[in-house]
Amino acid sequence: MAHATAAPTVRLLHSPGLRGGRLRFVMFVLGFVVFASAAVASIPRVAPRDSGREVVRPATATARHRAVTKTTDPAPALPSLLPAVSAPLRVLEIGDSLGIDLGDQLRVLLDAHGMARTVVASVGDSGLSNISYYDWPAHLATLLATVRPQLVVVFIGANDDQGLSLDGAASVPGTPAWVAGYAGRVDEVVSEATNAGARVVWVGMPPMASPDLDTAMQLEDAIYQRETAAAPGALYVPSTPVLGNPSGLFEITGVDAAGQAVTFRTPDGVHLTPAGAGLLAHSVVDAVDEHWHLALGPPPSPQPTTAGSGGTTRPIS
Repeated sequence: MAHATAAPTVRLLHSPGLRGGRLRFVMFVLGFVVFASAAVASIPRVAPRDSGREVVRPATATARHRAVTKTTDPAPALPSLLPAVSAPLRVLEIGDSLGIDLGDQLRVLLDAHGMARTVVASVGDSGLSNISYYDWPAHLATLLATVRPQLVVVFIGANDDQGLSLDGAASVPGTPAWVAGYAGRVDEVVSEATNAGARVVWVGMPPMASPDLDTAMQLEDAIYQRETAAAPGALYVPSTPVLGNPSGLFEITGVDAAGQAVTFRTPDGVHLTPAGAGLLAHSVVDAVDEHWHLALGPPPSPQPTTAGSGGTTRPIS
């Protein structure tokens, strides 16, 4: 059986007809390959078409940095605030002795109509630089737990033009290390409050009579403005347009909303008089109303009614 199978195989391999047909087939294939190769080589090379997907290329350090610091990402949603006499807005005001000046007037303004309940927790001589004297982040944690504020107003900084202890090393005010360290403490306060569900209003320091202190306050204000701008749920309110002269410089007297000349600042060239603090409090409330659409003014007066048919009431026209 094995021999019988081998004989036909030999005959097939040596068949003249088959050999000639196979040769013609091989020549045809080779010709087709040569023709196809020439045709492909003659096609001009073009750039790939855009498929609609972003082409991923190796990114430079700058490009990577831009990618992770986009400012177009939507901010996390903040809880709705609907202050009313039946559910007044819970407000916490913190700061230094200037914070006491503002806080007293802010409480009078906000709480007068029952639309808010304000706790003034400012402490004289305190600040963010010397936490060994008064550790604001630690005290703020307690206040957030007890007051449960929906709005935190910060007015601090007059005592912060001093060395900052960072990892055991003292940094000089105005140096890059001091600026970075101070910005970190501002961020800590803002993050602590916003993580607790509160909005933050950071009020900038006013112009000071001392040129050196005024320069220091301008640096701090720039830090407050920059850091709050990067924090969802935070708002920066400058005090210079309210308490400074048209050039943004210190002035003791000015004109109030009614056009009357009033004294804004105390003789020490630092603190606020009740009139000056009151004007600043109005500016803060206006900024909050505009930015977060909160109606913190007096509630509308109820319309008088008269008895109608069926014992119902209707507004008097």
